[in-house]
Order: sequence, then C-alpha cells, then structure tokens
Amino acid sequence: MARKSVREERKRQILRALDQCLLEKSFAQTSIKDISRVAQVNHGVLHYYFQSKEDILLHYIDYVVDDFKARVQEVLTPERRGTMSRKDFVKEVFSFANSRITLNRNLSKIFVEIWEIALYNEVVRKKLREAYREWIRILTDKLGGSAEGEAASVLSLSMVAFWEGMALFSTIFEDGELDVAVVLDRFQQRILEIL
Repeated sequence: MARKSVREERKRQILRALDQCLLEKSFAQTSIKDISRVAQVNHGVLHYYFQSKEDILLHYIDYVVDDFKARVQEVLTPERRGTMSRKDFVKEVFSFANSRITLNRNLSKIFVEIWEIALYNEVVRKKLREAYREWIRILTDKLGGSAEGEAASVLSLSMVAFWEGMALFSTIFEDGELDVAVVLDRFQQRILEIL
C-alpha cells in the first residue's frame, strides 16, 4: 500500500515539473531532461513512470482535471448547495470558475498550448474532449442535474465556452488592457437575470 502512494507521489512530482516547464517554454522545446531536472529525478525515472513525453502530457491533463474536480467537490458540496438559493449557488460556481480557472493566467497559457498540440495530435485532442465533456458534465450536475436536463447542459456548455474564450483573452491582452474580470461579471450577471 505504501508503495502505491510513493509511486503516485512521484508521478505527481513529475507532472508538477511539467507544469513548471511549460510556464518557461513550449512543450516542443521542453525535453525529458528538462522535466526530470525540475522534478529532481533521473530522466530514467520518467521513463519508468511514463512511456514518452506525450504520455506525460496526457497524464498532465488528467492531473489538472482531477485537481479541479477535487477542488469543486470541496467548495461546492451538496450540503452547501442545499443551504443556498439557486442564484447564490450559481454565483458561487461563477466565483470558483473565475478565480481558479478563467483568471488563472498560468493555467490558461499552458492550455492554449495544449489546444494547439491537440489541433495536430488526435490522441491529445481526444484527451481534451474527454476533459471538457467531464467539466461540462460536472457543471451541469452542479447547476441543475437531471431536474433541469437539457437547459442545464446547454447553459453549462455555454459557460465553459465563454470561460475558455475569456481565458484565451487573458493570455493575449496585457493587464489592464482588457478587464476580463469586468466582462466576466457582466456576462454572469446577465445569466443570473435569465435564471
């Protein structure tokens, strides 16, 4: 049992290292040796845990999704949902997505590059589709579940697409040039009015 946790921690250490590397240079320019240096492990260790650099990237996507799923579960618990009005709960969802995802420039920078890789790599594209479907599914469940059905699903898809677009803008425009937070707030106020 302890062996598995050591193995999982070592893999997370390598995935965190990839995260750091991608903030400094592109995936194409990042080598296995770069990742192992940042992870402070021998590059042979990377090959023990991962088949290739692409395999590390695929696991990295899962790592990010799993991390955010855990954070969503912590912040947006069913108990908390039960004590809030629907609008207040939706505001909480917006706040979480804005602060943890959309306005996280580092995460946005990395995912813009992953999107570019996915344009030419079917395996990465498939992994991203799975990740976004999962995000939309979780959001649909949190917003309305089966009671709202298609309406919650369409709203979730729209919100994810909007958040991702705003995240892209946040990587292109300089601070203060385009106030993404204000645009997010206005859009979300409009959604709340619709609800």
